[in-house]
Amino acid sequence: ENDTDQSRRLTRDEKAAKNMNIPYSVQFIITCSMEEFNDILNNKSLDNEQISLCRNIRRRGKNKIAAQTCRKRKIDQISELEEELGSVRSRKIHLLEEREKLMLDYMEWMVVLDKLERHILERLEMDKDKEWKLRVTCEGLVDVV
Repeated sequence: ENDTDQSRRLTRDEKAAKNMNIPYSVQFIITCSMEEFNDILNNKSLDNEQISLCRNIRRRGKNKIAAQTCRKRKIDQISELEEELGSVRSRKIHLLEEREKLMLDYMEWMVVLDKLERHILERLEMDKDKEWKLRVTCEGLVDVV
């Protein structure tokens, strides 16, 4: 019964390697260098079926590692994007608050400028029936138009 419990815990590749009497662990077949793997394949004690199984075990193992790496990279990218999104949202809120403040400042300055313009035109005793405006030239001079 203990042997049955142990074999249930083995992976499909581990069971196949055990059943075909492959003298290497599945982990070694997957993680060994290409040079070491070629030595396994050139081992005269392995038949073609065992060699084929070793290739399949290595291919599936490498693919599993690549899939895990890909999933981890994807999770890391999502995490980075979530952080960036939080930062961008915070910046957006800050910019909207700044824009609101600047709009209020602009409106206040427009009121001040309008009062100043009316005061100047009154002091110059310009004809009140006409629409007069003050214009600042590129040189910084003020014209009444």
